[in-house]
Amino acid sequence: MEIQKLISNCIKNDRKSQKDFYLLTADRLMNVSRRYSNDINDAKDILQNAFIKIFKNLNKFDFDKGNLDSWLTKIVINEALQLIRKKKGQMVKDKIMKEEFEELSTPEILSRLQAEDVLNVTAQLPEGYRIVFNMNIVEGYNHKEIAEALGITESTSRSQLTRAKKLLKKLLIEQKNAELC
Repeated sequence: MEIQKLISNCIKNDRKSQKDFYLLTADRLMNVSRRYSNDINDAKDILQNAFIKIFKNLNKFDFDKGNLDSWLTKIVINEALQLIRKKKGQMVKDKIMKEEFEELSTPEILSRLQAEDVLNVTAQLPEGYRIVFNMNIVEGYNHKEIAEALGITESTSRSQLTRAKKLLKKLLIEQKNAELC
């Protein structure tokens, strides 16, 4: 079934079409959700809340003005950020401003890992690092957009990303060394 017809049926509250739409998009959106939450139950909550909003607002999506995948991803990211804010009271705290800044490129080893390996390694990052890393490297947000979404400064976003890359590099080296033993 054509996606626009499927969406049209979803808007009409056709349960079969809604189920088909869910089955078509849920795995990819769950992967987005898992990038923002280490807790699988929180990731499922994020996805469920996202689908509630998606089905409630599907009639507002315009294929001529936007990309459906981007729109869906943005809803999941916003739900993840909202849940994190709710749980923490504040999204990202600048806990380590005294650390020195070090400019690093994304580790070369990162490009050779399977998606699940990357997910497992990034899941080990502190929450603030992981969220900024995902938003910038994975989702393509710039530091200004990240700062606005998270209520932090652009320099905090940049420093969180730099530290995330540094820690990722360390974790990947440790993982590689463990595999060699």
